[in-house]
Amino acid sequence: MPWCPVCKNEYREGIEFCAECKAALVESLEEEVYQPFIFGEQEKMIRLQEFLNYGNAGIETKLTQDEEEHIYRLSVRDCDRKNAVKAAQVFLAGEASAQVEETTQESAQDNEEKQPQSYHYYQNSAARAEDNRSSAYTLLVVGGMGFAAVLLVFFNVIPFYRNAGINKYLVCGIMGAMFILFIVFGVLSMRNSKVLFVKAKTENSLLAEMTRWCEENLNAEALDAELFQGEEVAEEQKYFIRAERMKELINDKFMNLDEAFVEHFVDEYYQELFENT
Repeated sequence: MPWCPVCKNEYREGIEFCAECKAALVESLEEEVYQPFIFGEQEKMIRLQEFLNYGNAGIETKLTQDEEEHIYRLSVRDCDRKNAVKAAQVFLAGEASAQVEETTQESAQDNEEKQPQSYHYYQNSAARAEDNRSSAYTLLVVGGMGFAAVLLVFFNVIPFYRNAGINKYLVCGIMGAMFILFIVFGVLSMRNSKVLFVKAKTENSLLAEMTRWCEENLNAEALDAELFQGEEVAEEQKYFIRAERMKELINDKFMNLDEAFVEHFVDEYYQELFENT
């Protein structure tokens, strides 16, 4: 007599599906029929089997190997097939998402390793001092001339043409405050330029000392022998490897240097050490 593998009801001969569960009937509850469900590699099929067995209670599976095609076959009972399909879709979607994320991380890591570190823009103190002084002169001249013009308008030396809704005192107050700010910023820029000129002298002394040390301790052939040891490396890649090693040696000798300052110095001295030779 046929039996329903889900609700365990017995049916008379000739009936193929359960009226309540709609599951295919089997001849014996002890020998339930397993139908091939999905094929794949061994590791993936084992993970899917564990997911179906433990992650979704009630879905029993059998894993067999097809020796001719060298693949593994996962089979489920007919009564579990619909639930197994839904569960497998969730599993495969998760596997695909994890694979994409892993590939993205590896690609990002490779790019970080291949690309050089970000370059820090550097402007020496002498150039910054000159820029501040030029800005100071401009601000002081414009501010002084503008404020003088406001005073002449205020004391009626320069006639003020009245228009509807425009008040002379309001205009002079606003314009006077603006030109006073110009003068204040000009004074601050002039003070900054003096500080930067003093800093530039110290910076020039440090550059001279660093250059002298590099001339005595850095050698192009010795650096290449240490870094590459006969390996074939692209010329563009050599630049970044050499520059990084030069920065390490300089930072070990001269403490607390600004990173942008070191990068600028290495770029300048690299040409003398490798390209000019």
